[in-house]
Amino acid sequence: MRTMSPAGESAVPSLRAAWRTLADGLLIQRLHLHVQEWRELVQSSGSLPDLGGVPVAALAARPSHVPGPQAQEVLAGAGLTYWWSLPQLHGVDADPDSGRILGAAEQARQRLVAEGAAQPWAEALRAVCEASAWWVGFFAIIRHRGVRHLTLEPNPEAIRAQVLDSAAGAVAYGMADRLLASALQTRDDVSARGAYCEAVSAGIEIERTLPALLEELGELRLVDLVATTVVWRGQFTKYAGGTGAGQVE
Repeated sequence: MRTMSPAGESAVPSLRAAWRTLADGLLIQRLHLHVQEWRELVQSSGSLPDLGGVPVAALAARPSHVPGPQAQEVLAGAGLTYWWSLPQLHGVDADPDSGRILGAAEQARQRLVAEGAAQPWAEALRAVCEASAWWVGFFAIIRHRGVRHLTLEPNPEAIRAQVLDSAAGAVAYGMADRLLASALQTRDDVSARGAYCEAVSAGIEIERTLPALLEELGELRLVDLVATTVVWRGQFTKYAGGTGAGQVE
């Protein structure tokens, strides 16, 4: 069962919150470790060898929306400044005609927020969803140079583009859940509460398919990204067992 503390109540961070901080730190570490490798692939590759010709430009493009000051405050309150700012910093300018294959993240936003909603939390949620697609794209671009998530053997098997799309949608719902849960600590907004309930419902739907999705993703960094951002029973299993942080790196 999910519970939320009353607004303004101070509390010692839970073990789960500590694991979430660890997961955030590992994502940031991995980006900085591999961003130069990623940049070289973006500059030199038209498509990816393990994704059947998916254009790199569709995965590397900078998110189109920069959240305003109030939305940035909502994101900071949820500990998600890094989540949107790093894609803005490292994402590349892409031809609009190159397309974005990770449309499931945008579908998540449309499910959670009414078109034209102007509240800061709604703008922040848009930034979270767009960034979710970028993060999946970042690790997809270097995926073929990674290792299998269970055996740590090199050369993960090729996957379908649809698998990445499903991953982007799952990550978007997971981060939306996190953002909205935080936002509701400081505001009582009926529409935000409705969006949060919808995000929780989406997470329940996704959980049934998540083990199969992780197996299809195959590669360690992509699996960790999805598994630790989606709210599900296995979210921090690796940390709970005392292993898993910084594998390979």
